[in-house]
Amino acid sequence: MMRPKSLVLLALALGCGLVASIGISQVLDGKNQKAVETVPIYVALQNINLGDPLDEAMVSLQEWPKNKVPVGAITKWEDIEERRPRAVIFAGEPLLDGKFLPKGQTHDPIAGIPAGMRLKTISVDAQTSVAGLLSPGDRVDLQLFVERNEKNGITHAFTKIILQNIRVYAVDQAVQRSADGLEARTVAKTVSLIVTPQQANRITTAENLGEVSLIPRHPDDEKIVEDWEQSIDDLIARSDANSREKEQGEPDNEPVSDNPITNVLRSVIEQSVVIEEAAPFKMKLIFPDEVQELQFDNATGEPVEAVKPHDYGAAGAVSIGSDAAPQADESPDADDVDNDFPIDLKQK
Repeated sequence: MMRPKSLVLLALALGCGLVASIGISQVLDGKNQKAVETVPIYVALQNINLGDPLDEAMVSLQEWPKNKVPVGAITKWEDIEERRPRAVIFAGEPLLDGKFLPKGQTHDPIAGIPAGMRLKTISVDAQTSVAGLLSPGDRVDLQLFVERNEKNGITHAFTKIILQNIRVYAVDQAVQRSADGLEARTVAKTVSLIVTPQQANRITTAENLGEVSLIPRHPDDEKIVEDWEQSIDDLIARSDANSREKEQGEPDNEPVSDNPITNVLRSVIEQSVVIEEAAPFKMKLIFPDEVQELQFDNATGEPVEAVKPHDYGAAGAVSIGSDAAPQADESPDADDVDNDFPIDLKQK
């Protein structure tokens, strides 16, 4: 059994160790607190749209670690007073000097057009602008529908993709997505697109030729599809369908059959085959005092109408075909006319 003196010494040792550990931890905490210096900077309390005027209720002065303060952070209200954002600022984001226009200046949308590009504005409605779902920065294809107009040399109606992967610069007057997405809640009347000068000419020609529609595409989809035209004959000749793989963005490659019969049938289905109407079949019947010409319907085989092109009298010949002429050598004897006419062609 341990002596009382030993117990006292053990207790004193434990107490000293505990006090020492507490003291060391406090010293270390104090050093860490002194090492982390903070700087007050302005942070957005709410989403601030491009070009909106600022007031002090939209921002707050918060302490940030000095080593994590971004370059250009605003530390004084005077630095952003009467200045407007040149881009959307989201809640919790530090205010940076580079995100604000100079004092007294408003946003100039034209200055945002890339060098060498042009801004082309087209009129749209709910149908041609996907019910107002478009926002600045989206990517679209341009689809043209042209009605039949033989006066202008357009023999049939067709639909065609004329431009692909075009960036939407503005929807009405909004040139950037708002922080709350309000621009997508109303149907736009105009959409402005970033295009080359040649593409701008192409769009103007298309607008005067038919109806132009905008077809949105995935922002990461930059694949250019085959330039394909859809006519009414193509629409009637074949059908198409979607698959879950297509909707999920996976390629749906239809296997090509090695069977020549299948390939021939597919080509017949996919192409619009024009069949020229054959000339009607004609037959000339020789009677004692006249010659009758019968026309037969190619589809039903029934006679259409008897025609009397001319009268040959008693002499004549039986000929089959549209171009055959009467042959006098094959005419029956005059003495047998009463007995042999009309001639029954089915008899041998």
